[in-house]
Amino acid sequence: MDLLEKRFDVVVVGGGIVGLSVALEVQSHGLSAAIVDPGVVTDRASYGNAGVLSRGSIFPMAAPGIRSRLPRYALGRDIAVRARLRSLPHLLPWLTRFLVAAEEGAWRRAAAALDPMVAQAFDRHVAMAELVGGRHLIKRNGWLRLYRNAEGLAGSRLEREVLAQQRVSFHCLDEDEIRQLEPHLAHRFTHGIFFPDTGSVESPGELVELYRAAAEARGAAFVAGAADAIIEAEGGMAVRAGNRRIEGRHVVLAAGARSATLAATLGYRFPLAAERGYHRHFELPDGVELRRPVYDAAGGYVLSPMNGKVRLLSGVELARPDDPPDHVQIEAVEPDARRTLAFTQPVEDTPWLGSRPSTPDGLPVIGRAARHPHLVFAFGHGHIGFANGPATGAIVASLVASQKPPLPVEAFSPARFGG
Repeated sequence: MDLLEKRFDVVVVGGGIVGLSVALEVQSHGLSAAIVDPGVVTDRASYGNAGVLSRGSIFPMAAPGIRSRLPRYALGRDIAVRARLRSLPHLLPWLTRFLVAAEEGAWRRAAAALDPMVAQAFDRHVAMAELVGGRHLIKRNGWLRLYRNAEGLAGSRLEREVLAQQRVSFHCLDEDEIRQLEPHLAHRFTHGIFFPDTGSVESPGELVELYRAAAEARGAAFVAGAADAIIEAEGGMAVRAGNRRIEGRHVVLAAGARSATLAATLGYRFPLAAERGYHRHFELPDGVELRRPVYDAAGGYVLSPMNGKVRLLSGVELARPDDPPDHVQIEAVEPDARRTLAFTQPVEDTPWLGSRPSTPDGLPVIGRAARHPHLVFAFGHGHIGFANGPATGAIVASLVASQKPPLPVEAFSPARFGG
C-alpha cells in the first residue's frame, strides 16, 4: 500500500533520538508509526554530542548572573558561549524571554522540574539499548568537571547547593584525586567535581542507528524527506513532505531546532534558538587514554572518549539552524585542549556542526497542542536532548495512549508559550 493511502496511528516528524524513542515507545503500545526525516544521519544533533548521560545536567542556560555576560557573548569574547551577530534579530523573541528566565528563582524551579527526567536518563537508555543490542555502548563511568584553581570551583557553589537539594550525588576532588581518575591528563587542574551516577555512550551515532533499525524492524515506515507543513486531516493530522501526504491519528513534532518553523504552519509561535555545537575527532598516541568525558570549565570545551579516539567539543553558538558554519570556537579551543590531553592528528577534514533546539527557560516543550489535540510537541531539550530522548519517548507515548505520563510534565507544557 502506498504511503498516500495508508493511515498510521502516529506520524513522527524527526528521526533523531527523540523521534526514534517516540516511535519505539508507541510501537510498544501496539501502535503503528511512520517517521518523516531527511535521513542524513550526520545532520542530526543526536549524532554529534558528547555522549554524556548526565545525572547532574539539570540547569538551564538562563542562569543567575548571565545577563552581565551577554555583551561578551555577542562580541565573541567568551570561549564558552558565542552569539552570531547577524542572527540576533531572529533571536530577539528568544532573547527577550531568556532575560526574564535568567533569575535565581526561575533557575531553581527549572532545575527542580528537570530533575525527575534527568534522574532516569541512564536507566531508560540502558533499557532501550538492551532491546536493540546496544547495551555494550553504554558505560557508567562518571562525568568530570575540571577547574584550574580554587576560584573556579568556588564559582560552582550555587550549583552544588541545588544539586545537593535534588540529591544528585557528586564529589569534590583535589589534584591527586583527579590524577587517580584520569592519569593521562596534564597536571593543570587543582579541583574537580565528579558525578559517579553519570554514564556515557561510546558512539552516540551508532546507538541512534540501532534504535532506527529496531523501529524499522518492528514495522515503522521511514519517509525520506523534509516535512514542509503539518496540516489538519479528518479525525487526525497529516504531514506534507514534498508531494507526499502522510496521515496519522496523531502527529508528533520532534524536529529539533526546526520544530518552531513547522509549528508556525499551524499558528503556534515558539521562541526557539539553535544552540549549535561543533566537534572533531583526534587520534590518541599508544598508551594514552581518556576514561570518561571531562569538561574544562575555564577552557570551555569537552573531551569525550569515542571508540579509541577522542572527540573534542566546543562551547555553544547561538544562531539560526541554517546559518553557515563558523569554526572559530572549535579552532580556538583545540590548542588549549592539546595542553590537557596528548592527542594527535584529526580524523576528519573539517569539524562537524549540529543544532540543538533551545528554549528560553531551558525546559523542553512536551505536550498536546492547545488547538489541535491530535498534535503532540516533543522538542526544545537544548544540550540534554540525547540523554533524555528515551524518557521523552515514554512521556509522548503515554499522551498518545491517553495514559498518565510516567514523569511530571506540567513544567514542560506548550501552553507557557501559547502553544
